[in-house]
Amino acid sequence: MSRVIPLQGVRNFRSFGGYETANGARVRGGLYRSGHFARATGDDLAALEALNLAVVADLRRPREREREPSPWDGERPRVLASDFAGAEEPPHIAFLREGDLSEAGIRNFMLSTYRRLTRDPGNRAVFAAGLRSLAEHDESEGFVVHCAAGKDRTGIFCALALEIAGAPRETVMEDYLLTNTAVDFGPVVEDVRAQVEAAFGRKVPAREMRIFLGVDADYLATAFDEIGSAEAYAKALGLTEAEIAAVRRNLAGA
Repeated sequence: MSRVIPLQGVRNFRSFGGYETANGARVRGGLYRSGHFARATGDDLAALEALNLAVVADLRRPREREREPSPWDGERPRVLASDFAGAEEPPHIAFLREGDLSEAGIRNFMLSTYRRLTRDPGNRAVFAAGLRSLAEHDESEGFVVHCAAGKDRTGIFCALALEIAGAPRETVMEDYLLTNTAVDFGPVVEDVRAQVEAAFGRKVPAREMRIFLGVDADYLATAFDEIGSAEAYAKALGLTEAEIAAVRRNLAGA
């Protein structure tokens, strides 16, 4: 059964629940990860409503949220977000405008990005709030975490949650790498290439753009090199041992 839930205007929407943990339990359902929702169609919104979303952890910076606003209104779902970066330009935009867009340059940028993402105060605030939400979240309600593309910041958060739940590192990596097959990269690559050329006058070859838009096991491994274990990082985020135990218990009954 595919984890990917196809939507018309939302990329990379999929479940990250249901994985088997090291002790044979199952991570609970109702857990989703995604790219942004700014282009969600009416049919998409109806599909999302059917998932009974109660909490949305939006890892984007304020400038990203202003440029591509989410469709949520009212008090439900409850949105977790950080305003820490203010009007500061997202680093990936600066890189596309000024950086070395060779294959080696992109890989170096992504490796440095995964080191930075774990230290970014805005990310840390939403990581902590999202984990605390998972400590008490009802399985009958949907929880979704997303960023712009649903691969880097979102990938780190899901890795944290799954490892705390007891999933083996191989399973954590499997979920992370699913982005490479969950997204139809053909049109996405061409769309982003056109945007970069129009905005910055830079022509990026399709192969290099595909590397920029995908994920690689080395990237997530770099994040774990920075943080150590998910539990140690959760403590660094300010969660207590009791809160971490509650996350584990609620996600997998352990």
